[in-house]
Amino acid sequence: MEPATVLAAPHFLKILEMILGLGPIGLVLIVWYFDKQKTDEILRQYTKDMQEQREQYLTNVSLVKKYADLAGDLKEIITLNTQTMTRLVDRIDKEVCR
Repeated sequence: MEPATVLAAPHFLKILEMILGLGPIGLVLIVWYFDKQKTDEILRQYTKDMQEQREQYLTNVSLVKKYADLAGDLKEIITLNTQTMTRLVDRIDKEVCR
């Protein structure tokens, strides 16, 4: 809607008269009301964002626990491989170097 159309609308003039009739205190209350609406909207979005962040944190915690389990299994495999290679080297030394 163009500004000229808004200014020509009769309801706009009534709203303007009402705002001017309220004086400075009324104007402050109107500005406060719209500011409060915007603040509430920002707070709702912030709450939603924090909830998403909390869910990501919990997901990351479970991922770290799974990684720790995997690292433990990998440690066991490496230990078994090292023991096997040590026995193999000992046997080769006994068989070849006698």
